[in-house]
Amino acid sequence: MRIVITADAPSDTSPVSPIFGRCAYYAVYDSSTDKLDFVPNPAVGYARGAGIQAAQYVLSLGPEMIITGGIPGPNSSMVLSQAGIPVITNFVGSIRDAIEGVKSGKLKPQTAQSPIPPMAPGPFPGYQQVPLSKEDEIKMLEEEKEYIKRRLEEIKKRLKELKE
Repeated sequence: MRIVITADAPSDTSPVSPIFGRCAYYAVYDSSTDKLDFVPNPAVGYARGAGIQAAQYVLSLGPEMIITGGIPGPNSSMVLSQAGIPVITNFVGSIRDAIEGVKSGKLKPQTAQSPIPPMAPGPFPGYQQVPLSKEDEIKMLEEEKEYIKRRLEEIKKRLKELKE
């Protein structure tokens, strides 16, 4: 299995980057050879369109799974979702921790989804934001609440590890 992981530095001890589109590096791990390589993110300095460019670049690396420390933005998520690549989001730990988590089966991927609710395209002349339906707003807020709960547990766990 080929896994791409967002990285702050080219080292297996580097934290998994919480930024997808503008992370400094991508770690590329091949489980069949147990080989880990690092490639610089060509979109890191883009003023606009970094998410789409980064997602397209990552797809060119041939991943079967992606791991990131945050949530890819709406443009990145759209590209990854259309490609059907499983994405593990909000991971806290090192590149090595992420690889070990996949090997042990503790990390389970989900299909990429945009964290941004559907709205009218936009700002342009005549632009009007389409309000969410009550059901969509409830769904969005419930998802955000669950994300915050998971993130808080990850932070508590990491703090405990650091204090030991």
